[in-house]
Amino acid sequence: MKDIKLLIFAALILGLVFPLTGWADENKETVIFEEIVVSAPRTDRMLVETPASITIITAEDIEEMGAANIVEIVQNIPGVVKDSDSRDRLTFRGNRSPQSAGVLVLINGIPANGGISGYTEYDGISVSDIERVEVLRSSGGIAFGPDASRGVINVITKKGEKGSPVINAGVSYGSWQTWKEYASISGRTDKLDYAFSGSLLNTDGYEDDNKQMGTARLSLGHNVSDNTRFGFNLSWQSVDYDTIYGKTEWQVNNYRRDKIFPTSATNSTLVNNRENEDENIAMNLEFNTKGTHSFVNGFISYDQTDHVYKYLPKKLDPTYNKTSAYFDYQEDSDQDRYLARVSGGYRFENNDIKFTPTLGVDFENISYDQTKAYLWSPTPLSASQLTAVGKGSLDTQRERYGAFVSNELDFNEHWELNFSGRLDQVDYEVESKLPQKVNNSHTDFSWDVTPAFHPVSNSTLYVSVSQSYWYPVLQYYKYAMEYGDADNRAEDLKPEEYQTYELGYKQYFNSKLSLALNAYYMKVDNKFLSLYDNTTWKGYRNVGASEHKGIEMEASGRICSFMGYRLLGAYQDAEWDTGTFRAYVWGATPAGDTQQNIDISGQKVPHVPEVTSTFGLDFYFLDNFKFSSDLNYYGKQYVDVLNRYEIDGYVTANAGLSYTMENFKVWVLCNNIFNREENNIFNETGKRNADGTPDNLYYPLNGRSLEMGLTITF
Repeated sequence: MKDIKLLIFAALILGLVFPLTGWADENKETVIFEEIVVSAPRTDRMLVETPASITIITAEDIEEMGAANIVEIVQNIPGVVKDSDSRDRLTFRGNRSPQSAGVLVLINGIPANGGISGYTEYDGISVSDIERVEVLRSSGGIAFGPDASRGVINVITKKGEKGSPVINAGVSYGSWQTWKEYASISGRTDKLDYAFSGSLLNTDGYEDDNKQMGTARLSLGHNVSDNTRFGFNLSWQSVDYDTIYGKTEWQVNNYRRDKIFPTSATNSTLVNNRENEDENIAMNLEFNTKGTHSFVNGFISYDQTDHVYKYLPKKLDPTYNKTSAYFDYQEDSDQDRYLARVSGGYRFENNDIKFTPTLGVDFENISYDQTKAYLWSPTPLSASQLTAVGKGSLDTQRERYGAFVSNELDFNEHWELNFSGRLDQVDYEVESKLPQKVNNSHTDFSWDVTPAFHPVSNSTLYVSVSQSYWYPVLQYYKYAMEYGDADNRAEDLKPEEYQTYELGYKQYFNSKLSLALNAYYMKVDNKFLSLYDNTTWKGYRNVGASEHKGIEMEASGRICSFMGYRLLGAYQDAEWDTGTFRAYVWGATPAGDTQQNIDISGQKVPHVPEVTSTFGLDFYFLDNFKFSSDLNYYGKQYVDVLNRYEIDGYVTANAGLSYTMENFKVWVLCNNIFNREENNIFNETGKRNADGTPDNLYYPLNGRSLEMGLTITF
């Protein structure tokens, strides 16, 4: 019944907006909805024409918000939530499962997710090199494969344009000793376009969690004609950073901004940070051609990632027993990924009817190897350490074959029907040096059907129904193989199945109003959650089904010559439809608490805020000045699976002032102006301390920060 009410409410909103189509401005100078590529193999559709929930953020938007990484760029988009502990992660519409990536991140169509959990090193993507970011909140699995079933962030980097070479340079300094530098040169001759860029970042971090980043990118393109291009891209990125352990309530209250802190008020043993080193080299060859009716797009890519993880909780404890089996250790991992994709189509026309079928195939091979070592432990290693080395030293491979067909049928200027299908086969091979080994294979068919209606120029009303799959990350197989529990066998792991229904409306009325509204209902079968046996954690398994529904809105415009606005908002309701989880059942006192298998049907999914919103104003004055301000609201969200603990809603404020003249721009930014001290909190089982307080882990969010910078264009 609640689902029906939600769709009725969305339909009423669309009904109220629909009569406003008379506002459409036929004499507008520009259309702000740019061409996009993320939603379908076709590349000649404007954003306002695309029947999908997509948001575009431009290079100018990124510069003015002062974002340090992709997370900060997209985190206020309706339906997008920063769901982080010691690392930045993103979830769309509450669909991420623990210790896995929430969404697929692409750089010019090439995946940036990597490692055993599919994480993205967001800090390794230079924001100064971005032309625009395209964010698809509904499934992109048809075009990009099953990893895109939770949504897509496609980063489009800058390319050389016709004319004289353009040189860009920028530098900024901000809170926590944060320095950013960037430089690029780009241009295009008659046939050759080129772009070369480099960037550096160095910061002490809010919690003294030091971070150093360096990137370099080379892009070359040979333009056979205005419609045909061969391209080559080469990139390098290096990120060294510390990650902080979760803090108890006492630790976060007394050592909020420290990365090294005492164990408790009565135990002075220091808890140390973890260290990470990540380096990636990627290259690809691409080909694009577009004729009057036909188009072909394709690429082949290779990337290699080295990652070093140092687990150092006892680094500063001189009294620690050096013969312990749990002394500090290091994991060295290497990943090689090969990816090839080609798609092409032809547009058939007959009077007012146009039919555009697109066919595509892709292949991906990911090899991931990991070696575990106790570098700071005395030799010889203990028996338990040798067992841990055997479990933690891995040789894994995931291979995927996919084929898809996408069809677009247009009837005159107002009606269209899109229907697509995709077949994937995914093969896993995971082996440790214990030795243990497991193989698994999945074959699934994904599909979507999307009819759309264009009432007037620059408007789209659409309904979408789709089914897609998200496949387990290698980490899930490692844990299932390692623990060997009968309730979580590696060969029994299944992909999550996404069934999504979406109703959307978008329109560019005039310079005063651009509007996008959509309502969605999504059911996720075979959703992953932790497995516990008594008090022992044993990895992740399929535990049941969850339902996600909500409404998202984006509105922006320039009210007059000196003022603009933006209004973003989302309502999200994510709860368990069916499922079983081993959580703490509270007794009369904490000593009587016991872990039991509990039916979690009807409970809200943790870490999904009910409401998020952003209200921003831009003021333009004295020709060259711009002042921007934003108020961001993050609503209540639950911490544990049984919804006994929650994070209260809170508001943050940001502001920026910029001065632009000819070839340079100076700017000042302040985020979290009122220095709200908020935390992300984790305790999925609802465990209590002996005094009855929650046994939560707290990860502080950034406090107030100030940044100033200069950019120059020659």
